[in-house]
Amino acid sequence: MGRETTVNTFMRSRMLVIGIGLLLSACTYQGALKEDFYHIQGEVGQKHPYKVAVLVDDHTKTVTFEAPPAFHMDFDFYKAIGKALQQELQTVFEQVSVVETKAKAKDHDILASANVDVISNASLTSAPVYEIKLDLVLKDLRGGVVLAKESQSKRVPDNRASSGQFWACNLLQAFSLFLLSPVATPCMTDAIGDTIMEEVEKEMPHMVQALVADVQTDGRVAAYVKGGAGGTQVAATAPRPVPTSDVDAVLTSVPPRKRPAYAVVVGIEQYRQGLPKADFSDHDARIMRDHLVKGLGYQEENVVLLVNDRATKTDMEKYFEKWLENRVDQGDTVFVYFSGHGSPNPKTGDAYLVPYDGDPAYIDTTGYSLKRLYDSLAKLPAKEVVVLLDSCFSGAGGRSVIAKGTRPMGLSVEKAMVTGGKTVVMAASSGDQISSTYVTKSHGLLTYFFLKGLQGEGDQNKDGVLDIKELFDYVKPQVERVARREFNNEQTPQLLGSADLLGKGVRLSERTTP
Repeated sequence: MGRETTVNTFMRSRMLVIGIGLLLSACTYQGALKEDFYHIQGEVGQKHPYKVAVLVDDHTKTVTFEAPPAFHMDFDFYKAIGKALQQELQTVFEQVSVVETKAKAKDHDILASANVDVISNASLTSAPVYEIKLDLVLKDLRGGVVLAKESQSKRVPDNRASSGQFWACNLLQAFSLFLLSPVATPCMTDAIGDTIMEEVEKEMPHMVQALVADVQTDGRVAAYVKGGAGGTQVAATAPRPVPTSDVDAVLTSVPPRKRPAYAVVVGIEQYRQGLPKADFSDHDARIMRDHLVKGLGYQEENVVLLVNDRATKTDMEKYFEKWLENRVDQGDTVFVYFSGHGSPNPKTGDAYLVPYDGDPAYIDTTGYSLKRLYDSLAKLPAKEVVVLLDSCFSGAGGRSVIAKGTRPMGLSVEKAMVTGGKTVVMAASSGDQISSTYVTKSHGLLTYFFLKGLQGEGDQNKDGVLDIKELFDYVKPQVERVARREFNNEQTPQLLGSADLLGKGVRLSERTTP
């Protein structure tokens, strides 16, 4: 009896030890942006005579996310972000204040509400890369019209929190549980969290400044300011102006191609489900269409342009699967272009294009899968098919989205391709990367250099014939260089297709002079 009691006491003690070990191994970090992290630089110009309230309410004061399962991090961004936005907006508007409730903004003209999201692609075996996304909405308080809605995002690698630290953390946790002893394993969350905060503080000033700069150029804000008493009504219908770029002008005009060529060009910036904008994607598509018709000799009636609400899932099914099928004959050329969001399906590992009405939470039924696209194109009797994807499928930000609460994942656009087929795919990035927008050029980064190549930069041997491989050899290093230099981002374009097809050559343009 005494021995049984001793065993029970021992077991209870061991269970208590396990409980303490589990409690101690629940690694939590709490941190906050420094309130003085942001400082205005440069001179303040003429201010608009409006009162703006920056809303920082109790429901949006902390960003919570998990890295590997052992890490739980709470970051208090909003107080500091509110102050930073106040300082930057004061360069634009006459009076700006920070309020904690919407009721306290009733005597203001405009309500500015900010939102911060943090997505981590960290795993148990690798150091994290964080996608920080900052949204700002300006709304007229009298009429409720949205005057501006802008987003800035930045990929922030935690350079000093190495994968070795994460390995050590998880091994310590496993070791403590294995020995059933409460080893004090904070998992280095303090050190890791602090380094993350330092990286965020370096990047956030640029994001705030760029965000407000975008607001200043929004046509709705300009209409509101100029419209006086009727500014709200004018702003409700004002389009956002798109700055012109050096690749927007088509430099050459050529006769129709010798063999018929067909194209479906898709660009989606605005989404019905309230997804983040894919900045300039509709502009990408319109300019791409101009280059196909005026610069590459595609007949106008052979090019379909689908932008924003004209690019639903039904539209994609119609033109990818029926329109092309009804027109393409043996020996013809097909070009497919997509600029907008991609999304992964975490259950199947498949990559999807997100239509205007797509929802990443139900991507299998509302998205258009790459596999379905490649299968449809493979059935065409075309000589060759070129697909250009200025999108990404990791779900980690940039031109990709993912269902809320789902971790980013790396997907290869090559997975769904038909091996040895007649399709060549140029993709903006590899599976675990994000695709950047080249804001100063008003285009996706891949699209900008693709168009630059079509203007002549890609014809590196100057023979008047532009091959897809030749163009890719120009585009890839340019995209990598600008992504690293301008966005602190690794973006490596991919050229996918059979070695036989690429070896024979896939011509985008033909010689126009004898």
